Amino acid sequence: MECISIKNLSNQIDQLQPGDWLIVDVDDTLIAPKAMMFRHSSTFYGFLDKLKKQGCDNLAEILSTWRLNRKVMLTEEEWPEILSNLVSKDITVLALTQMNTGKFGKIDSMEKWRATELEELNLNFSPYGVNEIETIIEHQEPATLYQGILFTGSHSKAAVLEAFIKKYHTPAKIMFIDDRLHQVESIADFCNTFSLPYFGYHYLGASTLPYDQSMDFGSTQTQMILNQKWSEDNQTNKIMSK
Repeated sequence: MECISIKNLSNQIDQLQPGDWLIVDVDDTLIAPKAMMFRHSSTFYGFLDKLKKQGCDNLAEILSTWRLNRKVMLTEEEWPEILSNLVSKDITVLALTQMNTGKFGKIDSMEKWRATELEELNLNFSPYGVNEIETIIEHQEPATLYQGILFTGSHSKAAVLEAFIKKYHTPAKIMFIDDRLHQVESIADFCNTFSLPYFGYHYLGASTLPYDQSMDFGSTQTQMILNQKWSEDNQTNKIMSK
């Protein structure tokens, strides 16, 4: 089911009970980059996905430099309150992010970097893996857990969720929200296999964020990313105006 705004799910969220789980994707679901080139209306949207698929020898350096210097925003202001209210009601709230683990380029710990990024936006989750990074799947690039955030490493979200359930406990019901439809469908298949009640939502909130074409400097910023540099829209505008 498509979801344009988290407000449209208020009734379903209010019906969650202790024993139920809310699992939420991170990028383009909870948060989004501030720069206009990452808006869905920009011709440069999807640049990083294409870069990852193409691959290059210094991809980790390129991506980590951008991640350390970019600025992000909430896709919707209601997210922090929604998550904290559910946690206070003893409902399990987890983030599930398709992301590298451990050291990646210039980032010493992807888990600690991401947790800090989300905490700064007051996005907090259930207290699993609070004090240390836990390994959920060991082989290949490990899947991990830190401060209520599940990191896939080289594994699928469904595989990570299955491993987490085996390590901890089985939910009464799963509500899953992700901006990528194939992820929603993948978790649906997993829940069907294990007869878990499931409500999945394809989140489109990031696609409705305001877009100002005059402040889209993607032609310049894409080159910055490749050259391991970054500046936000306002600063890029000043540089180009000189």
